[in-house]
Amino acid sequence: MRLIALFILTGLGACASMKGPYPAAQDIVDGAAAKHPDLVRLTLHAIPEGKTELTQVASTAKKRRGKPSDPEDLKAMNTGTEVVLDENGALDVTVPIRRMGGKATAVVGVTLPMGEGMTRAQVISKARGIADEVAAAVHTAGKPVW
Repeated sequence: MRLIALFILTGLGACASMKGPYPAAQDIVDGAAAKHPDLVRLTLHAIPEGKTELTQVASTAKKRRGKPSDPEDLKAMNTGTEVVLDENGALDVTVPIRRMGGKATAVVGVTLPMGEGMTRAQVISKARGIADEVAAAVHTAGKPVW
C-alpha cells in the first residue's frame, strides 16, 4: 500500500511540475487557450510573491514558463498601457490587468495570427477580449495564482 501511495504522490507531483511553477495560473491560461484554438501564444505575466521581477508565470509556450518577461511586457506593466507588436504573420498584444485602484498588477500577452480577412483593429479587439477573459479568471480566483 505504501508503495502505491508513493507512486500516486510522485505522479501528482510530476503533473504539477508539467504545468510549471505556478499551476493555478497555468490552469487559467490553459482554459482560455482551449476556447481560442487560433491563438499563437497566450502568456500571463506577474511578479510572484517574494520576487521582484516580472515573470512569465503561465504560458501556452512551455519554454517561457517561469522565465523573465520581455521588454514589451515590462512596458505594459510599468505604464499600464497596451503594447502591440508585429510578429511574423501575427500580432502580439499585451494588455494590463488592473486591480480596483487602477494600477496594473499583471499583464496578459495574446498573440493571434493576422489573416483570414481580419483587419489589424479586429485582431487587436479579439486579443483584448481574450485578455479580459484571463483577467476575469484571475480576479475570480480570489487569491493570488502566482
